[in-house]
Amino acid sequence: MSDAAELFQAIIEEHRRRPRNRGPLPTANRVATRENPACGDRCTLHLELDPAGRIRAAAFTGSGCALSQASASLATTALTGRGSAEVPQLASALEALLQGRPAPAAEPSLPGDLAALAAVRAYPARHACALLAWQCALAALQAGPASPTAPAPG
Repeated sequence: MSDAAELFQAIIEEHRRRPRNRGPLPTANRVATRENPACGDRCTLHLELDPAGRIRAAAFTGSGCALSQASASLATTALTGRGSAEVPQLASALEALLQGRPAPAAEPSLPGDLAALAAVRAYPARHACALLAWQCALAALQAGPASPTAPAPG
């Protein structure tokens, strides 16, 4: 195994064992739940957006395979502090990475540890696991504001 592949595996394993931002986010004003029936994954992403559309905080709840949980942890760290308009671009860049195609020039490079998900490219059946939290993020932003105490849809 190459040094890069080992590093990527270590990052994914670290986020699986010690997920960041796991748990409910009482101040969330955007929430969405998605499921991956092929693997049994379920993810609810909680976002707190400020009035300008910047993501102040992100958290997730759910269950599923190690990859979906690690990817949700990676997503919450990558989303915090970003503008909501950046989320579709990042999701598209991640999908391009997984499919082994270059991201369009208009899309940003993947920040921080998200590049570790490149290791999943060799396993097309697992792409849905890696993308689940991002599908939640996109759905949460499209759904519009929700009461911070409202139950998660889904």
